Amino acid sequence: MLAQKATIVASLCALFLALIKFIVGMLSSSVAVLASAIDSLMDFVISIFNFLALKKSSQKANENYNFGFSKIEALMGLVEGFFIVCVGAFIFYQSIMKIYHKEEILDLNLSIFVMIFALIITALLVIFLEFVAKKTKSLIVQSDCLHYKSDFLTNLCTLVALVLIYFTNLYIIDSVFGILISLYIAFSAFKIIKKAINFLMDKALEKEVIDQIATLIKAHQQIITFHDLKTRKSPQLNYLSVHLVFSPDILLIKAHEIADTLEQDIRKQFQDQRWEFQIHLDPYDDFEEERTKQ
Repeated sequence: MLAQKATIVASLCALFLALIKFIVGMLSSSVAVLASAIDSLMDFVISIFNFLALKKSSQKANENYNFGFSKIEALMGLVEGFFIVCVGAFIFYQSIMKIYHKEEILDLNLSIFVMIFALIITALLVIFLEFVAKKTKSLIVQSDCLHYKSDFLTNLCTLVALVLIYFTNLYIIDSVFGILISLYIAFSAFKIIKKAINFLMDKALEKEVIDQIATLIKAHQQIITFHDLKTRKSPQLNYLSVHLVFSPDILLIKAHEIADTLEQDIRKQFQDQRWEFQIHLDPYDDFEEERTKQ
C-alpha cells in the first residue's frame, strides 16, 4: 500500500535526521541543533503513529479483543508524549546552563552544514508526500505532509539562527533558540498526550458532529424519537450507539431498513471517517425504564 510506504519513508527520514542532528549537536555543543534533533525525533514518533494507524485499520478484531487494538496506539502516544516532554525539559535546562556558563558553539560550520542538509532532505520528503497524498487521497498522508512542511520551517529558522551567530558572534542566540524550540516541542508533545488521553477515556465526538447525527435521525419521519445516543472515537473508527423508537405496529424488517438507511446517511455525511454502529430498535420509548434500571 502506497500510503503505508510513504509513512515508512517519512519515519526513516525523520529518524535519520534526528540521529545526524544529535551527533552534530553534541560535537558542536549547539543546543539549537540538539533541540532540532528532538523535533525530528518527535516527527519520527508521529510518522510511526500514522503508519500504525494505517496498518491497524486493515486488521480486524478477534475473539479475545472484540473491539480491536486501536487503544495500543493511544497508549504508545501517551508514553512517547511524556518521553518527549522530558527531553524538551532537558534541552531547556541545557540552554539555561549554556547562558549561565557563557558557552560557545565549538563547530559552527558543521552545525550550519547539517541544517542545510536537513532542509534539503525535508524539502524532498514534502514533495514526495504531496505526490502520495494526491494519488491516494489519504488524510493521514496529507496530515503527515503538512507536519513536515512545518518541520521545514523549523529547520529554516534554526539555520537562520546559526547564520546570525556566524556573522554577529552572539552565541546567546543559540541558547535562546534552544529554549524556544524546547517550549515548542513540549507544547506539541502535550497535544499528543491530550489526544491519547481522549482516546483512552472514550471521549465523545465533537458536539457539532453529534448535532448533525441527531438532525439526520430526525429527518426520518418513521422514527418517533431516540435516546441513549452515545459516541466515542478511536484512531481509526468512530463508534455510535443509539436507541431508535418506532411505532409498535411497524414491521421489524421495515424498522431495520430505516436503521440501515440512517447508517448510510451518516457515512455519506462524514465520508472521511470510518464508523461502527450499534443501533437498538424500540417499539416504544423505554428511556425512563432504562434509566431506572441503571
